[in-house]
Amino acid sequence: MLQIQTSINDARMPVFIVPHEERGTYIVSIPDMNFSLEYSQDLSEADQAEEIVLHLFNVMDEETCEAVARDITRATSTK
Repeated sequence: MLQIQTSINDARMPVFIVPHEERGTYIVSIPDMNFSLEYSQDLSEADQAEEIVLHLFNVMDEETCEAVARDITRATSTK
């Protein structure tokens, strides 16, 4: 499991990223926002970011979505 920090509305929040090898996915959780997402490890970094933004867009503004997605994809691309 990876744990990173991201900034949402000027607050630092933990993000947990679990690579699920059997399913070939990442499970991402932001507990402070009651948010979780599962997406394919086969997606390109750009497609991963887009998938994350699409799901976060319901709970925050676009600029914040993009920053959080960038933090998450940066962490998964270096695993």
